[in-house]
Amino acid sequence: MEVSEKRKVLFVINPASGSNDKSNIRQQIGFCCEKYHMEPYFTETTGNNDHETLLAEVKKQTPDIVVAVGGDGTVNLAASVVAGKSKIKLGIIPTGSANGMAFELNIPANLERAMGIIARNVSKRIDLLKINDEYLTVHLSDLGMNARIIKRFDQEKIRGLYGYARQFFKELKAPSHFRCTVHCRRKRPRKYKAVMVVMLNTHFFGTGAVVNPTGEIDDGKFEIVIIKPYPWHYLFRMIFAFFTGNIHRLRHVRILSCKHARISLQPAQDLQIDGEPIGEMKHIDVKIVPSALDIIFNDQEEHLLYNPSKT
Repeated sequence: MEVSEKRKVLFVINPASGSNDKSNIRQQIGFCCEKYHMEPYFTETTGNNDHETLLAEVKKQTPDIVVAVGGDGTVNLAASVVAGKSKIKLGIIPTGSANGMAFELNIPANLERAMGIIARNVSKRIDLLKINDEYLTVHLSDLGMNARIIKRFDQEKIRGLYGYARQFFKELKAPSHFRCTVHCRRKRPRKYKAVMVVMLNTHFFGTGAVVNPTGEIDDGKFEIVIIKPYPWHYLFRMIFAFFTGNIHRLRHVRILSCKHARISLQPAQDLQIDGEPIGEMKHIDVKIVPSALDIIFNDQEEHLLYNPSKT
């Protein structure tokens, strides 16, 4: 009886992601790889030249799958190396403070269950976003309120959901608004007052809140979600709408769909991409990169909070 060759899997571990102890994570992954007939290779991020290091490791090991073991920033790093390579898939083991892309793909934080999904190897090609011809977005990018929260979260180094919640409630006390002009190709420019502008073709924030109920991850378009200034008493209604997939029905929210857009901001606003603060921007250019990434997802369990196909 012929024995099939083991699938080669490169695990990219971010030891600083989240707040859980990762001292024995290689051992746990190795045990699962034996169980699922996979050949593991490992590399760790350090915060210095991670892209170049991973690129060299992929070239050396020629894996079938690259797995991001971390949060959305680690997923972004791995995707930036794997995107456009037709023979390499991306998998995720979520261990970060924010695991928005894992939530999008219905991948649980339990390591053994996540490894089972990688072993099944069911994947689909998805679109990505490119910002200013420099930054790749896998999950989502935004300007304004959430980006400022993430910037302070990153500076204070308090990891996990508590750290994010602490910054969220600080911002909530006085969300500052700004003016933005959105130029979607072949559409007239639109001007808004906003507290936040989100660019994505996924559905969820990492918390499970539905910020984009109308978009699809592989339709060749992306959405711009503009959240306009709102009175404090409207907040509870907005939170309820976020978690029930009805944010697009609120009068303080506008959603635009396009393939290429330019956004001007007055004054300049903080930008974050996949949980990583980038800096203040006055102008950004956003375009879709169709079918850029082959990514492994959970095809066997329905999302408990929200199923976009049912809206």
